[in-house]
Amino acid sequence: MDKEKRSLFRNQYFLRFINSYKKKILVLFLLNLISSTFILAAPYISKLFIDQAFINKNLGKFLNLSILGVALFAFSILITVIRDIAKNKTGIKLKFKLTNQLINKFYTLDLGFFRSQSVGEDVYRLSDTETVVNFLIEQCPQILGDIFKLIIILGISLWLDARMTIFLLILSPLYLFHSLYLQKKLKPIYRAIWENSAKLSKEIYEAFSRILIIKALGLESYQRRVYLKSLIKNLRLKIKNFRWITISFLTSSVLSKAIYGAITLYGGWLIIKGSLTIGNYAAVMIYLTQLGILLDSLRYRFEYFVRETISLEKFFEVMDTQPQIKDLPGAKNLESIKGEIKFQHISFGYQQEKPIFKGMDSVIPVPSWVAIVGPSGCGKTTLINLILRLYEPWEGEIFLGNLQLSEIKLKSLRERVSIATQQPLLFDVSIKENISYGLKGVGQSEIEAVARIACIHDFITNLPRGYDTFVGEDAYRLSEGLKQRIVLARAILKNSDLLILDEATSSIDSSTEWKIFQALKKKRERLATIVISHRLFSVKDAGRIFFLTGNGKIEQGSHEELLSGSALYRDFFHNQIEEV
Repeated sequence: MDKEKRSLFRNQYFLRFINSYKKKILVLFLLNLISSTFILAAPYISKLFIDQAFINKNLGKFLNLSILGVALFAFSILITVIRDIAKNKTGIKLKFKLTNQLINKFYTLDLGFFRSQSVGEDVYRLSDTETVVNFLIEQCPQILGDIFKLIIILGISLWLDARMTIFLLILSPLYLFHSLYLQKKLKPIYRAIWENSAKLSKEIYEAFSRILIIKALGLESYQRRVYLKSLIKNLRLKIKNFRWITISFLTSSVLSKAIYGAITLYGGWLIIKGSLTIGNYAAVMIYLTQLGILLDSLRYRFEYFVRETISLEKFFEVMDTQPQIKDLPGAKNLESIKGEIKFQHISFGYQQEKPIFKGMDSVIPVPSWVAIVGPSGCGKTTLINLILRLYEPWEGEIFLGNLQLSEIKLKSLRERVSIATQQPLLFDVSIKENISYGLKGVGQSEIEAVARIACIHDFITNLPRGYDTFVGEDAYRLSEGLKQRIVLARAILKNSDLLILDEATSSIDSSTEWKIFQALKKKRERLATIVISHRLFSVKDAGRIFFLTGNGKIEQGSHEELLSGSALYRDFFHNQIEEV
């Protein structure tokens, strides 16, 4: 989508977005307008005080106007309180709703989206929903209210004295040109500040999540310098922004004083001529002052609006993004994985100029215990990513039984598969909760049973709190081997039709690994298991081995068949023996 079309689409999305919240905005606008009753009426009441009560020395009129003023003031305060309560209530609901929408949107997007974005930037984008809420419940009603009040005040001013009001209108375009010029200067600065703040968030996240490496390599000073460099850049941008804001304030103040000085002189001249009463002059000057304040408020709000549009654009960037991998119309639920997993003329790579597979054909029998082996970078994990439909092949089709992979609902497909990876990802909850993560109605006996298969039960029971022990963020209290066994127990507990072990025992000693595999084979006798490893000793007893040669081709057979029939496999096996 080219830039012009994307911009048009975003504007349409923005209008639909505003339209969906128009009732809330309208209610706040009306409350804001009603709460301004006293402010709008005060100048005219002042005129009545001067012309009818003070000059005529009329005590009755003075008391009546005083009661009216107090009543309007009390009414205005009451509506202001109601408005603030409504604004706070609406703000809380909108914050929840928008954050929920953004989170839901994030989870619908493909893996490719997250690989192209930093986690820190996405976290910053999520935290910035407060700005979107502020735009909806603060800026929109206020801008609408200010415009409406401006029209009312302008109408009253013209009615009281058209000459002074028209004189202000002649000078008012100076405000507009001044505001438009500053918006043009400030928008790129606001954009740069947002992007740099997101970069800071990314750097902090990366540093804290990799603190072990930073400390182990003594990189604290280097990392501090990297952060300070970005922080200084951010501060310089904010100083630049502050300079323009200061220029804006000073120039608008001088401009305002000059315009109102000219109007004051003109009004005084009209009084001396006898064509304007003091009451009218006072009322008109107060109204015109309010008009100036509104123009200044609108200028400020439009400046603030420019800053908030950057946050809105970043919000819409996510909301506009459509997942490339999604359920097709008429997609079916997968009842079970049976038959075979068939790859037919598959071509795929993460970069167009570097295909990993090119016209690849292969069949994985299901149910069975099979292994995928090969040197690092040959595409073992990529093959699994294609089975899970985390990526779409450039060409060719993948079949599960008689169903084409794209004909199966994503949720249904992934519910039938469980996976344990080389990088053991655990959550900052108890061991029990990590093992049963995402599963409902799981009993303690079931958790202990899979822990025994993963050879982790004895270790857990020796902990002071047993299965209720919290592992800490990134499970820093546990070794990599123990982490892998907990993740393995989680994958086994799901008891899915297809279990994928992607280097899931790489940090576990060979003796323990052998015990785990023997127990796992017994449990999953009638289910499918794919073991991925670059260690042939881990998989040589598999019913069928798929050897990825590294040039996009796959050779298959039993360990003995491949040793006798594949020179590449034989060399790979002998190299591992020599390493041992």
